[in-house]
Amino acid sequence: MATPRRKPSLLRRALTARGRSLEITRAGWLFILLTLAVGFAAINSGANLLHAVFGAQMALIVGSGVLSEAMVRRTVARRVPVGEVHARQPAAVRVELVNTDARVDVLSVSVEDDDRDEDAGACAPVFAVRIPAGTTVESPSTVTFARRGRHALPRAVVATRFPFGLFVKRRDLAPAATIVVYPAVHPVPAIAGAEIRTELGESARRSARAGEFFALREYRDGDDVRRIHWPAVARLGRAVVREEEADGDVELVLELARGRTGDPGFEAEVERCASIALARLAHAGVAVGLRYDGALVVPSGSGDEQRRRLLECLALVGDVA
Repeated sequence: MATPRRKPSLLRRALTARGRSLEITRAGWLFILLTLAVGFAAINSGANLLHAVFGAQMALIVGSGVLSEAMVRRTVARRVPVGEVHARQPAAVRVELVNTDARVDVLSVSVEDDDRDEDAGACAPVFAVRIPAGTTVESPSTVTFARRGRHALPRAVVATRFPFGLFVKRRDLAPAATIVVYPAVHPVPAIAGAEIRTELGESARRSARAGEFFALREYRDGDDVRRIHWPAVARLGRAVVREEEADGDVELVLELARGRTGDPGFEAEVERCASIALARLAHAGVAVGLRYDGALVVPSGSGDEQRRRLLECLALVGDVA
């Protein structure tokens, strides 16, 4: 699970403007106090050396702000999910950091969640020591969402402590893309194909003879183009495929009663259906469908495309509270 975020301080909220925010580190506070002490001593004593030291310290503070601004201004970052994203389970994310300046390297920047926003998920931060001029650096990360549904990736910022670690300068990034978060899945005991009949609320059909024509149906994304029935296409004017009965094939239709999103009992049933669907689709010769509130919402099928259809339907199913 993701680490809980630390809420931003009131001072940092006050030092936020024009897509930038500034946070003073512990070392920064010590350096500021030391600078003020040297300044008071220089005024009271009139010593030129103290005035010179005070001026150098002020220059370090100003220089730190200028250099950190240059680092975050040149950096653009993008988070891209890799593979499926399931609720409460860390999913892989690729973070792309781009140096938009073709002449100067970017040093010591990180991409992290904007802790001023309340997001449905949380991403692990990534850090880049150096991004060469005009290039892109990719870093792996993870994202975790607490619940299924359609969510935006957590809002991200580019941050740096460069060059002296006195301040943390952050720049807001563009709003993140929206993704579909699938239900959490749990291990399901292995069952032989002939036994996939008695699980809670499911119905199954075993075909009779292999290779016999069963029916024509509309073409769906992911269907094998070799199964298209061209005479019927010419007659009907739309793509249809030929279904054949296969010896030993089992059609499994999962039953899910109507429920409300967020209700613990309904969410447990959604996760149960998702877990069984993925486990049974792993069996050769098993077609899985889904019936919700008595209506067939996902016709039976198999393969990777059917897996996506089932998971996406289960991610968004349910009445909104």
